[in-house]
Amino acid sequence: MAAPDFLKKPFPKLLAKPSFDQRFDLRSFGEPLAKMRAVPIHDHGEPLVDLRQFCPGIILLPGCLPFLRETVAHMLNHVQASLPEGHTLTVGTALRTREMQRQIREGFTKDMTEKHPEWSNATLQRMLNRMVAPPDDVSPPPHMTGGAVDVGVRGPDGQGLDFTSPIQGWEAAPTYYHKLSEQARTNRIMLIEAMEDAGLTNYVGEWWHWSYGDQGWALRVGSPVAYYGAVEIEDAESQRIPKPPEEPKPEEVGQT
Repeated sequence: MAAPDFLKKPFPKLLAKPSFDQRFDLRSFGEPLAKMRAVPIHDHGEPLVDLRQFCPGIILLPGCLPFLRETVAHMLNHVQASLPEGHTLTVGTALRTREMQRQIREGFTKDMTEKHPEWSNATLQRMLNRMVAPPDDVSPPPHMTGGAVDVGVRGPDGQGLDFTSPIQGWEAAPTYYHKLSEQARTNRIMLIEAMEDAGLTNYVGEWWHWSYGDQGWALRVGSPVAYYGAVEIEDAESQRIPKPPEEPKPEEVGQT
């Protein structure tokens, strides 16, 4: 599948970029909903493509709805081709439907409400928006546009590379987190260079989240418009990458 001509051209540069060499402050690189909503969307109907056929060299993780805009799929093929020999790009999240986004938002709302009953509603909504955007047509969440993807990399041994040590969990989510081990930092730099070379940009609050053409991308590069609005597909649940069956519990299979 030939890549479109524009992929051979220079891509817009980031307006600002943090560094591993200084303490990272997410507030300096935030993407508030108010700014996102101010970016007009000029969606010309670029089609979604099935990554199972379009990107055979990458690994799609269980639960993934494997559809992205055609341009973004081309970019992933470019990323895979640029990784060191034996390394494979993994995709955990690609497209999300409105219903999928709603369910995720509800789950985070319930969890954060239980953990922080002292928060006001305004604080709760602000913190929620940092984690998962609400379904919205004016400013659709990145994964609802088909322009965003969550990625990782597996090494020659088939195991996922270390991107977070010595920390686990959300503390290590910011891309330029300053307490990473040397190995985790090296792996992140490899991923950053491959993704940026392909034309994708990163939401610096999450090292794994990259996009092109959505409102977040437009803010990062200073584009006056976004190219992708919300898009849906039919029978989404039936097209997700299946999860492996769970091991039966002892009481379900009997014990001797």
